[in-house]
Amino acid sequence: MCARTFTNFLIVYFAFISVLNVKGENVLVTEVFEIVINPSMFNWTYEGDPPDQFVYQPSLLDAPDLPSWINYVYSNKHHVGYLYGVPPEKEQHIILEIIALNRNTYETKRVVLPIYITQKRYPAKYEVQLKIDNLNVEDMFDVERMERLKDVFRKQLWKDSDEDLYVTFLASAIELGARLPLNPKEGEGVVLRLGSQSPLSMELQELQEEVKPLWKRVSCPRDYKRTTVERFFRDAGFVLDWCAFRLLDDNSSAMQHSQEKVENPSSLLEQKLPDNKWVGIARKDVPQRNYTHEFLVTILVPMFIMTLLAIILSLILCFHHEGISKEMVHVPIGEMTQYATINRVTYTLRSLSNQRDFACLSPEMYAGVRSHTNSPTSTISRGVHCRPSPPPYVKPKFSAEF
Repeated sequence: MCARTFTNFLIVYFAFISVLNVKGENVLVTEVFEIVINPSMFNWTYEGDPPDQFVYQPSLLDAPDLPSWINYVYSNKHHVGYLYGVPPEKEQHIILEIIALNRNTYETKRVVLPIYITQKRYPAKYEVQLKIDNLNVEDMFDVERMERLKDVFRKQLWKDSDEDLYVTFLASAIELGARLPLNPKEGEGVVLRLGSQSPLSMELQELQEEVKPLWKRVSCPRDYKRTTVERFFRDAGFVLDWCAFRLLDDNSSAMQHSQEKVENPSSLLEQKLPDNKWVGIARKDVPQRNYTHEFLVTILVPMFIMTLLAIILSLILCFHHEGISKEMVHVPIGEMTQYATINRVTYTLRSLSNQRDFACLSPEMYAGVRSHTNSPTSTISRGVHCRPSPPPYVKPKFSAEF
């Protein structure tokens, strides 16, 4: 019985050792690490059709999710997964479990990956925070691209950091509260910090004074502000959001806040990014707006103005009517009689004119008009005061000699 138990233990032990065939990863406190998850980790060959042939699910061993200081992102461009983060000071080692699925064959494999955390010998005391608009997090894992960014500081802005410049923080701008770009082809944006033990240079301090008026804005457009050092970053392929540019001294170094990154990342952002207004806030902190005042101004004020104008117009018409009535009362009787006499004479002259026109009509037309006349006793006669018609026009005849 004991022999069988021992045999089973050996089988389980060697099976466990066979799973732990991946070498452990050594990471440093306060420094961003990167672990690439690709098909070769599972002894698979990438066939390239479909592009998302392999699916990865990393987590803590015997746990449903990753620790808070480790992030995972899958790159559709490179077709690999990335584990990245900044290890805390209190941790010493953890074990990750990565499950992979081949969608073509539905084959599943499992890899256990130990991670060993060690203290960095010379942690950064000074940091520079940047927000890059045209890139994503996975783009910053390109070694050549990261070296170009570091060279801008090591050769132009922060020459004393040539020996120990490294990345102390890396996160997607979307995770920190920024909005997705309108164009899906554009980068989502990435926030990172470069740290060193060397004090901040005079060039960096002058640059911060130059962009400090932009801190009151939520986010700067890509072409909103061109700084004096813009050409260095543009030539290296980086489009910076200068509204998020900050210099962090030794009071907010990566070493002192490495513990806070694990316990409360949002509090770290509030302490290290006091003016970074694009960081998301909780729903309970969103201010409530009362629309009662806007409703009263929008509805009642136009109604009051319309009512006032109607009252004024009614008063004007009323006074005007009373003025006309008063003028009619004061008109003398003689003028009214004269007006009636002139009206009668005008009517008589108009009637005589109509009778004259009827007299010049032909017998047929005269009979038709008389049948429709209101006065059957009309004495209009044919030919009275009527001019005879002119003779017809005849073309003159001329002799051929003329």
